[in-house]
Amino acid sequence: MFDEVYECFQCIIANRKKPETEPMIDGKCGFLYLDKDDMPMAAMHWEHYFKHICQKYNKIYKVQMPKVTPHVCRHTFCSNMQRLAKSC
Repeated sequence: MFDEVYECFQCIIANRKKPETEPMIDGKCGFLYLDKDDMPMAAMHWEHYFKHICQKYNKIYKVQMPKVTPHVCRHTFCSNMQRLAKSC
């Protein structure tokens, strides 16, 4: 992991709402994003979040945003990293 990425993650944790008790799952803690119940956000949370953002955007703008999911974001990231690696 690049130092810059680690620093960003530390910043996210430092600035998030402090849970009453830091959640621990399978011996791991320090999750970046927590839900309203102070549990780590799962894929379902992000799916709903992305859907809400797309709906809100599409109500405002004529050019409609296609369905965007966390999987689409992962795929785009991996494709961009592959393209970058080929150009080096």
